[in-house]
Amino acid sequence: MNNTLDLSKFKQSSIGTHVDSPDSVLKVDMKYSGISWFFITFFGTTRIPKEVTFTCLKTGEVFEHLLDRSLIEYFITFRRK
Repeated sequence: MNNTLDLSKFKQSSIGTHVDSPDSVLKVDMKYSGISWFFITFFGTTRIPKEVTFTCLKTGEVFEHLLDRSLIEYFITFRRK
C-alpha cells in the first residue's frame, strides 16, 4: 500500500499548485460541524471536517472545494504532515 496522496484525485490551480503543496503557496480551510467544535474545545481532537477548501496564495484562486466525506477522509489520512 502506498502511503502518499494520489494527486490525480484532486484539482490543481492554474499555475500548478496542488492540495499537497507547501504551506507557503497553499491555504487550507477546514470547516467543522458544531459537535466537532465541542470535541476540539474539550478534548483537543475531532473527527473529519465536513468541508475543506484549497486556495492558491500566489493567485488567490480557490481551486478545490471538498464536500465528499470519503475524499476528505482520504486527504486527511494521506496528506503531508
